[in-house]
Amino acid sequence: MGIELEPVSLLKRLIRIDTTNPPGKEKELLDVLREIFEQNGVSCLFQETAPGRGNLLAWLPADQLPEDPAPNESKLPSLVLLSHVDVVGAQAEQWKLPPFEAIEEDGLIYGRGSVDTKQLTVMELTAFLELKNSGVKRNRDVYFLATSDEESGSAYGLSWFLEHEITVEGRTFLGKELFRGSDVISEGGGFPILAGGREYYLCESGQKGCAAVEFTVPARKAKGAFFGSGDGMERAMGLVQDIGSRTLAGCTLDTVRLFEKSLGGAGLSPMMKKILTAMKKNSMTVTMIEGKNVNEVRVICDVRLLPGFGRDYLEGELSALCEKWDCTSRILSLGEGYESRPEGGLLDILEAATLEIRGKTKEEAQILPFVSMGSSDGHFLAGLGTRVYGYSPVLPWDMTFDTAVTMVHGVNERIHRDSVVFGSRVLTLAVKRAAGEE
Repeated sequence: MGIELEPVSLLKRLIRIDTTNPPGKEKELLDVLREIFEQNGVSCLFQETAPGRGNLLAWLPADQLPEDPAPNESKLPSLVLLSHVDVVGAQAEQWKLPPFEAIEEDGLIYGRGSVDTKQLTVMELTAFLELKNSGVKRNRDVYFLATSDEESGSAYGLSWFLEHEITVEGRTFLGKELFRGSDVISEGGGFPILAGGREYYLCESGQKGCAAVEFTVPARKAKGAFFGSGDGMERAMGLVQDIGSRTLAGCTLDTVRLFEKSLGGAGLSPMMKKILTAMKKNSMTVTMIEGKNVNEVRVICDVRLLPGFGRDYLEGELSALCEKWDCTSRILSLGEGYESRPEGGLLDILEAATLEIRGKTKEEAQILPFVSMGSSDGHFLAGLGTRVYGYSPVLPWDMTFDTAVTMVHGVNERIHRDSVVFGSRVLTLAVKRAAGEE
């Protein structure tokens, strides 16, 4: 018996496969996707990254058109449909309905992953297979990539994929080459906001960089293990207060200029006002203070940097703080931010498809690019010339951005069946248009 490909039924099937990370165990779900591709005559490969874990890649090569200089050479950059299938944990006793049973109530499908991001996997799979069966002459290579481990850093997911070899159509290359210069539809957007009588479908076109830093503040007046001093703690508390009141540099990105221009002064919710403010400045936030004894204190901070502010800028800020408070610092981790082009290209295609399926005019609705404060697999693609757009559109009466952010990693995560169908139709139309002429 074949696997049900209707989007709502498939989403329920995927939710019922518990891919809580850790430990992940995503292979069972990826095997379901692989069987779907095999049933539909689509070439695919499974890349094992750890026992029971891995990535699944499927592809539809560009068609050879009469004017092509060589077989299977795309006239346009590749299009990659990217999602992850692992989910964060869920405590069943906190939920209205069990988080891994995909129970539907009043059209709402409850389940971990229904918004982050098994719904995107289903929408992209639907679009990918519809493209394959549509007869559209493809003017670019189109890939579908479902990854593991996004929720725990992607060491067994996209990060692994980029640095290991794959073989596609007889050609072997590093996974990162598949993304170089490509257009990518990923997670992070599609949730509407309502302002000024219009629908704005947020599309993540960039992310802040994320870093973790550690300050070590020693006690300078200590006289050995038996004669400690509290001066290190005093300076550490001064450092913490300084970080809390410190104003870091900022800038106005092209994405933010367009964001504000598009809204035209329309009123925003308190949540969106906070996001707009955060899109204009860098931040450093203390997350932990600890010390094994009074002679040494460690201060851990979370740092968010706008695209264009990298390691050099961060090291300069740390150096100034260390000099002032007589301490040392080190960068524990740093992921660079990125900003994709906020106008034209794939964005225009996504917007046109959204309006057509929604039955709205440009005066009634539009796509609104934004820079995310969070971090997803998109930041691994910085430096590859990749244009990454987070978009899995839902209906505004189902959820707005304000409600969606409370469900991602939260309790009672859910999506209406009509939104699953709507998003699948939008991405299907957009992918067909982005890959060739109907």
